[in-house]
Formats: sequence, structure tokens, C-alpha cells
Amino acid sequence: MITKSRFRGALYIVLYAILVLLPIIILLLGPKFRDRPTLLDLSVSFAFIGLAIMALQFISSARLKELNKPFGIDLVYHFHRQTGIASFLLVFSHPILLFILDSRYLRLLNIFTAPLRAQMGMGAILLLIGVVWMAEWRQKLKIPYWFWKIWHGILASVMIPMALVHILLAGNYIDLPWKRAIWIGYSILFTLTLVYTRIVYPLRLINRPFEVKEIKEERGSVWTVIMEPFMHNGFSFLPGQFGWLTAWRTPFSDTEHPFSLASSAERKDSVEMSIKNLGPYTARIQTLKPGDKVFIDAPYGYFSIDRYPDAEKLVLISGGIGITPVISMMRTLADRGYKRPITLFYSNQEWETVTFREEIEELSKQLNLKVIYVIERPPENWQGESGFLNAAILDKYLDKEWKTKNSEVFLCGPPPMMAAVGKALIKVGYDERHVHSEEFALV
Repeated sequence: MITKSRFRGALYIVLYAILVLLPIIILLLGPKFRDRPTLLDLSVSFAFIGLAIMALQFISSARLKELNKPFGIDLVYHFHRQTGIASFLLVFSHPILLFILDSRYLRLLNIFTAPLRAQMGMGAILLLIGVVWMAEWRQKLKIPYWFWKIWHGILASVMIPMALVHILLAGNYIDLPWKRAIWIGYSILFTLTLVYTRIVYPLRLINRPFEVKEIKEERGSVWTVIMEPFMHNGFSFLPGQFGWLTAWRTPFSDTEHPFSLASSAERKDSVEMSIKNLGPYTARIQTLKPGDKVFIDAPYGYFSIDRYPDAEKLVLISGGIGITPVISMMRTLADRGYKRPITLFYSNQEWETVTFREEIEELSKQLNLKVIYVIERPPENWQGESGFLNAAILDKYLDKEWKTKNSEVFLCGPPPMMAAVGKALIKVGYDERHVHSEEFALV
């Protein structure tokens, strides 16, 4: 399965590279102009590549399951962010190089007197600045996720057509019919992706609702939502995967949030999400009532024990609410009668807020499971590990037999914790190829 996935991933990467570099082919092929400055060619080539990347951004953010499978959606979203910054730098360099080439281009900055092609180009650049600025500063400015997502989509959806109109009106580098046809192809690709993500896919979700059956309070300000498919068969998933939950609205509303699937992958009659109160949206979860209709866009994620069926030993590491994909793994393994050794490291601030504490104790009786709790502020007379999970604690409980290529490590928690523990795992002797993590802050 992994070999097939890697082959598919390599194929997608090659296809992406071709689509990104195709504008350079457009620029280089065809009639040559001896008197055209090299700096002008460079400026236009940067703009062409940048615009191609921007058009493809809609595909990388569209949650196309087949495209995401080889990489995992957290990696795809990271790639989406980095290529977004790259496209911004490439496109922004286009007018800068023109101004360096000839100061008369500065007159085009006056949008009231500039020709339409320049107005479209400058408008697209201004919108691109807005898109990148909001994405990079959203958390620092405390912009609500739903507000950012709506305006991120609107600005990007207007920006791409404006840039394409600019290219078609300028026309100097697409003077042949086949060159114009390729850019029209990018326009069609962009339009079809937009229609799919904004209309087709939400319609599919709205016809497959889930019904809330129970809301259960857990330790640590966590609420478990138990849902059943309503008039459909639900979906299958791998233990450790996640989905987007839309409650109180429809899938057209852009108010969805990602949460791990906490239930056993072996149980098809219901699905659970355990959600910690961390903000306005998650605080409302407890107000859901039995009978309420919700929508789940799932499954997503590369983070699963099922991708490594030959592992002889499993090391599960979680911090705080990062236990949710891990509890799904353990519930699934218990349902399967799994007998191989498992070690769980579970870090929390306080003992009383350890989510699923009682259930983990029961699971340790069903599985060949050793549990190590690491409590930052332990209670009086605490006999376990305290402080933060580090290399010394890992080395204490994981002997040489646990550090072979036959062991797989699954790590999920807040980003600072994952970064520190990831380094600690390498320090005690684990190969990073056998350490698998889930990005806990997608949005």
C-alpha cells in the first residue's frame, strides 16, 4: 500500500511541476523578438509562474481525497501555504522588475488613468497582498477562522480572474492561438475546481447528514459528540484520521472545524469526536442536543497505525487533547484483539484533567499496553513522571528492543510539544522515518 501511495505521490508531483513550468514554455516557444529586453522576459516569466501556482492553489486546498492520500492533508496544507508565499513573491517581482527596467511603467500605478490591462494587474496584486497578509497574520490579529476562511476564498476567487484578464489583454506573450488556449485552460481548471468545492461537494455533504445521539462530558473540559449516519451508511476511516465538522449551519456556510475521529474504526454504526473547549466554536459543542443534524466531511489524514500493519511494537505519544486520534487507535486495536506490545506516553498539565483516564485503564487490561503519564503540575504524593516529556523519560521506558526498525511511533499534541518530543525521539535513537506526527493546528 505504501509503495503504491508513493508512486501516486511522485506522479502528482511531476504533474504539478509540469503545470507550474508550462507558462515558461509558452513564453519561450514561438516567435523571437530580438529587441525585447531580457529583464522584461524575466519579469513576465515570474508573473506567469506565480499565476500558475495561484491557480493550482485551489486544487491543493480543495480536499480532493485521492490527491491528498499520498501525502496527508496536513502536509498538503503546509505545501499550500509555502507555495502561496512563493507565488506572492514571484508575482510581486513582476511590477518591481518593470519599474527597474523603465521608470515610465510607474505611470501605470495611477489606476484612474492606466489602461484596463494595468488596472486588472494592479488590482490582482493588491488582492494577493490581502490574501497573504490575512493568512500570515490571522492568528496574531485574532481574526476568527470562519471570517478569515470566507474572505480568503472571496479575495482569491476574484484575484485569479483579474490576473488572467490582465494576461489576455496584455497579449504580448500569448500572441498565438495555442498560447491563449493554454491560459484559457488554466481558467477552466480554476473555474471547475471552484464549482466543485463551493457547490458540488457541499451538495454531496448536505445529502449525507449525521444525527447527534449523545453529548458526553469528559475530563479536561472535553465533550464527546456521538453521531449516527442519517439515512445513509456513513463512511469508513482509518484509526487516527480526522474530519471537518459543521454544526448549526449547512456545508455551504464555511463554519466547519477539523476534529479527530475518536471512535473505533471497527464500529460502523456511529462516529465520535471528542472536542476540547478552546474557543467560541468549541465552547458551543456542549449545546448540541440529541436529534440535531450535523455534517461531517471525512476521512482525512495520513496519521494512522493501519498504514504500518507489520509494526511489531507501537509507541503512542500524546499531549492534552492530542489523545483523540490515539484513543481511536487503542479502541480499534482492542476491538481487533491486538496482542502486540504498545507503550503510551500521555502528557497533561494536571492529573484531574487527564481525558479518558478511566477508559485507558480499562484498555490496558484488554491490550498489551503500558501507560506512562507525565504530569506538568502533579498532585501531592504523585508517584509517576512529572514536568515535560523529554529524552530522559523516553529512554527510561523504551529499551533497545523498542528502538528498532520494527517499532513505529505516533505523536500528536500541541505544536511546541511535538517539536520538542520529536527531537527527543531522535536523540534517544529513533529513526525519523519511523516517527509519525499529526499537525495539531491545521487552522
